[in-house]
Amino acid sequence: MRILLVNRHMNIGGVETYLYRLCAGLKARGHDVGLLTEGGLYEDKVTAAGATLHKVKSLARDWPAEAAKLQAYGYQLVHAHNYHSARVGQALAKTLRVPYLMSVHGPRPRLKQLLFRDWSKPVVVMSEGDRTNIAWWGGVSAKDIELSFYGIDTDRFHSGIDTAALRTELGLAPNATVLVFISRFSNRKADVGHALLDALPSLRTAHPQLQLLLVGEGPESGALEKHIQSLNTKTSSAIARMIGPRRDVERFMALATIAVCTANTALEAMACGTPTIAAGRTGYFGLVTPENFEAARALCFADHGTSPATNSAAAFVQEVNAVLADRTASARAADNAALIRSHYSVEYMVADLEKIYQRLLEGTP
Repeated sequence: MRILLVNRHMNIGGVETYLYRLCAGLKARGHDVGLLTEGGLYEDKVTAAGATLHKVKSLARDWPAEAAKLQAYGYQLVHAHNYHSARVGQALAKTLRVPYLMSVHGPRPRLKQLLFRDWSKPVVVMSEGDRTNIAWWGGVSAKDIELSFYGIDTDRFHSGIDTAALRTELGLAPNATVLVFISRFSNRKADVGHALLDALPSLRTAHPQLQLLLVGEGPESGALEKHIQSLNTKTSSAIARMIGPRRDVERFMALATIAVCTANTALEAMACGTPTIAAGRTGYFGLVTPENFEAARALCFADHGTSPATNSAAAFVQEVNAVLADRTASARAADNAALIRSHYSVEYMVADLEKIYQRLLEGTP
């Protein structure tokens, strides 16, 4: 198959991570794949995966000028990701006279769905929360929704990663208890960071060697840095640090005593065998265990759907203290890692999506 993916940006983010993994997975299964995008920090990962990068300055404005070139590549299917890109994806598929597919990667207000006219048939969703969000009379019929999932690169994210050099780089004491919050710091996801920072004084009283590392970037980075500075001044210690964006997040996940993440990032942290608290833009889920793993995944680990609680300092104080007191926490985290290896690798993800592509190309429902 020759598949053309469409996504506006390729900056650091969950959808972008999914896309370069999808490129690599499709290539590994013998397919040709291209990506139409405005580009970003992750565009080199697309080409490293063996995919063809079709870069434009403005996706919405410049795609018609690329249509003839894309036609010459012989793409057989256009697969657009999220709402902005879908507007281009559907028009491009019509121009190329090939089937069109849209994937949804997060919730959208129903009023905006009502005004949206670029759904594909079927629409692919990445969680039960997303399926619930669009399955209504103003969105998409339930029978036209395909549930897929995020696959994890288990060659990169796995147990046993050596963190000695990172500990030295960060100047961490051998007995440090390390909380790591990894996210894109935007809007409601930044609320997780603020709640963690508010929880730190109480947690530090019970665990004097505890430190919080914030790994990532986003529009709320400045507000979080101000919060960190204020907290460190009040406590007269470097209780929290803003690390910023890193390309070696797997080392931070392996370093963490406890990781706090959402969506793809939560799966990556668990694949590293780290106890993981799911908290994101839709609220607070809590510690992910083998028993509640599927319930957490249905909410994309507090990124989609309706989470059971709100992000708060009190929730983090209670959960972190409980995990640090639980002698079985590491073993249960290892069980999560094994579950991801056996069911949620990139290979499984691509094989699942390949079936949807094949049905579209064959013209079967």
